[in-house]
Amino acid sequence: MLCLVYSKLIIISHLSAMNDNLENEESTILKFVQDFFNSYDKNRHIFHTLFPEDGTFIVLGNRMSGHSAIQQAMLTMATTTHQLLSIDINSLDMQLPEKVSMYQVLCAGEVEFGSDAQIHGFTATLLVYFMRPNVLNVVSFNERCQWPKLS
Repeated sequence: MLCLVYSKLIIISHLSAMNDNLENEESTILKFVQDFFNSYDKNRHIFHTLFPEDGTFIVLGNRMSGHSAIQQAMLTMATTTHQLLSIDINSLDMQLPEKVSMYQVLCAGEVEFGSDAQIHGFTATLLVYFMRPNVLNVVSFNERCQWPKLS
């Protein structure tokens, strides 16, 4: 009987630790996504470093893969100002070969391009994984916009 109680305590303790770890990872991802969009809008010269060498960046249907293509695109695109209104973080039930956790992050908000002064609704999907604790990498980013913004 004591063994059964001890086993239940271990399982509950393990589940509690997993939940705490998930909450910490989600908190880290939330902060990362906010920093990601800040870099997208203000620090484009380093934006490509958030992706692995074979990472994918898709914006408005234009697909770029790899650091040099992403960097070139960021330097030639119109400036942007994003306002995030919603961030949804989903753990994907898969493990990469290196035993790192993968997450899908769904974002929605408003964006202004260049100086057109029009606000457009946008949605974005990021696939991210932890390279090591508290260090995220973006596998892919896909942003879609509404033209014009729906009211």
